[in-house]
Amino acid sequence: MYIRPVGTIKTLGTLPLTPPRSTGTSAAAPAESFQDTLRRAVSSLEEMDRELLKSNIELVAGTAKDMHSAVLAAEKASLALDLIIAIRNKAIEAYQEIMRMPI
Repeated sequence: MYIRPVGTIKTLGTLPLTPPRSTGTSAAAPAESFQDTLRRAVSSLEEMDRELLKSNIELVAGTAKDMHSAVLAAEKASLALDLIIAIRNKAIEAYQEIMRMPI
């Protein structure tokens, strides 16, 4: 039996454990925006969805090497979708909390 290691979302990169320190100068290059990070996450999700579709087609057509790759692709896509949905829900909750604040 052939077992492939489960990959991670490579396009998201690593998250820092500590917040970045301010150098006091605003002339430094701006860090990547939250919008760019979300765009990369969505494009990664779309890529995983394409991999899932490809592995499902191979599985149905009978050209797949093993069923495990199709199951792993489905689980990776499902987990990535759950992550994107959780981020969206937290962003909506934060917006609603800000709108409830008195001026």
